Amino acid sequence: MSTSPKAAVLPLDESRANPFGPSLLEHRTAQAEFTELGCWFMDFTETGHADSWTLQYEESVYVIQGQALLRIVTDGAEEEITGAPGELIALPKGTTVRYGGTAGTRLLLSMAPVNWRDLAAAKAAAPKAPRVLFLTPFHFEKPEHDDAFDAVLASLLDGKGDQSVSARHVERFDSKDVDYDTAQTQAVLTAVEQANAEDEFDAIVIACHYDPAVREARAASRIPVVGPLQLTTGFATQFGPKFAVVTDIPEAVPVIQGLVDDYGRGAECVGVSAIGWEGDAILEDPRGAAEAVDRTVADLAAAGEAQSVVIGCTIVSSAYERYRHEFPDRGVVVLNSNLVTVKGAAALAAN
Repeated sequence: MSTSPKAAVLPLDESRANPFGPSLLEHRTAQAEFTELGCWFMDFTETGHADSWTLQYEESVYVIQGQALLRIVTDGAEEEITGAPGELIALPKGTTVRYGGTAGTRLLLSMAPVNWRDLAAAKAAAPKAPRVLFLTPFHFEKPEHDDAFDAVLASLLDGKGDQSVSARHVERFDSKDVDYDTAQTQAVLTAVEQANAEDEFDAIVIACHYDPAVREARAASRIPVVGPLQLTTGFATQFGPKFAVVTDIPEAVPVIQGLVDDYGRGAECVGVSAIGWEGDAILEDPRGAAEAVDRTVADLAAAGEAQSVVIGCTIVSSAYERYRHEFPDRGVVVLNSNLVTVKGAAALAAN
């Protein structure tokens, strides 16, 4: 039988009042054994300030009487905030503060969560979620599209599993003096080496279905490096013996078909199709690109050869996933290539 919550009047308990700088601090709600909200009375016996303290919670300071003299510490500098009776001072989590007041000042401090120490300890003891770097090895013609693409990826991948995902691009590279593939490989290797040095990631996705520089990056990395095409085409065969690939531009078709053959999956692939959209155009009209994917998927389903479809382009996949819910079920599995790759990288990191 469940027990109904009981309201209670919490009287002054002087045994719970402890010195805190020039004040006495009494944890009034300790009597209620709250787990989320905590309330303290702070009474200043003399004018002055306590030592600095950084909040691991959100807190409000209500001035009952006297004058609050709070000093906010930022980069070693202090800024004083004053509060008169009836005023409420809001302190966000992470604020470093020196509580202060004139003699006779009384404040009511309310914080949440009051069990922040227990939460921090539980978080520290919990298994760490794999940290995956989604590294785009190219740049859009319009520079502003780089950040836009990273933001779209982050929004689509956030909360889709236990892993955390960071999206970034390699540094811009110049292929005037060397061929594009050589310049791109060097940019990828530089980014992979940097990611390893940062020690903030457990796996890296080279976010292009050309799988550029994947072999070289694996040799240079102490953490797993994943190529989207290699991983997703292997995964696709779990849904049936045949799959198809849909990519962005016609020029990509022979490249991807060649890679599929190199990976030993040519017999399982019924073909590679292109929707005929460039990357910048996809970002500017993601719905149009997604509709083009859906039409291609419908044609593949009507042909009846493939049981699954791999979206063989990270940009196309991101556009399709934004509008997938608006399209009818075509009777074939359309893999969320970006998510499958991220989850595969996280699985490798966990081993």
